[in-house]
Amino acid sequence: MSSEVQQVAQAAQEVVSSTEASGGLGTLGINLKIFLAQFLNFAVVLFVLWKWVYKPIVKLLEERQEKIERSVKQADDVEKRVRELETEHKEVIATAKSEATKILEEARSASEDRKKELLAKAKEEVKGVVAQGKVQLEAQKEQMIRDAREEIAAIAVEAARKILEDGVDEKKATKLAEAVVDDMSGSRRL
Repeated sequence: MSSEVQQVAQAAQEVVSSTEASGGLGTLGINLKIFLAQFLNFAVVLFVLWKWVYKPIVKLLEERQEKIERSVKQADDVEKRVRELETEHKEVIATAKSEATKILEEARSASEDRKKELLAKAKEEVKGVVAQGKVQLEAQKEQMIRDAREEIAAIAVEAARKILEDGVDEKKATKLAEAVVDDMSGSRRL
């Protein structure tokens, strides 16, 4: 056992000497030179990533975020404008309806006025035609009376002439007057 103990002691001695050579990190199993080389490599990779990868990615993400924010703002503006247009559209339609109603009322009123005007004019024309008809009827009546008087006078003259030619017998005079009247009436009917 002693040889084994010696070997373990020798191994422990070597570990202690290598720990002293590498410092306190050696006890943890870390080689200081390799650790420093890896740390330097990590720092270089981190710097390269920071300089040429991280900053452009961050810049790209910030630009994209700004673009998204602008798009959202534009969408909000568009939505607001759409609401405003809908309101304007409703107002225009309401105004158009009220104007259309007003125009219809004015047209109805104008047509009623025109209708009344035309009726009044037609009544006046009818009154004029009736008055003119009365005047014409009166003129025709007077003409007929004149014609009748002339005929009666002609009949009386003819009857008197016939009576005077044949003598003055009362029966004969009456017959002659009746015959003349019948002759005149017969010739008038034709």
